[in-house]
Amino acid sequence: MGSSVKITPVPNHLGRKLRKPGGISKDMAVAEASKNVESLRDEFVAAIPGEIQALEEILSGDIRGVAGAITLDAMLRRAGQILTLSGTYGFDRLDVVVKRFCDLVMGMQEKNIEDIAPIKVHLRAMRLVYPGAPEISDEEVAHVLEGLARVHSHYGILPRAQDPAPEEG
Repeated sequence: MGSSVKITPVPNHLGRKLRKPGGISKDMAVAEASKNVESLRDEFVAAIPGEIQALEEILSGDIRGVAGAITLDAMLRRAGQILTLSGTYGFDRLDVVVKRFCDLVMGMQEKNIEDIAPIKVHLRAMRLVYPGAPEISDEEVAHVLEGLARVHSHYGILPRAQDPAPEEG
């Protein structure tokens, strides 16, 4: 028995719109998108302390007093939101600390480490560098990052990526 294949064309609405005259230029679209992102800055920056608090609550929600797999997964997902905000708005100090937190959590998952102490250290570091926290010097930030590196070393957790030195407060 032979079979026949019937091909049914599906309209490509995006392609049709792109070929249609009118609209705005790419540069205007990018400028408008940047303006929209910037208009949300204050609202999103104000949300960062609450996101850090949510991480702390996830950690305290594990009734066993350890950071089990479910807790670590939830923390990693939540930290991704802070990482998006820090990267979008150029908060380099926070970005580096949150990346190190993510490295820590992924390393803990890989090594089946359930100790909550290193997580608490990283959460406190986030509280030191988030926008709106009392200003600390570049030297103090470097000291915090050295401390986080020692925590990683103690647990045998390697960094996933090299971070540039943070430039702003």
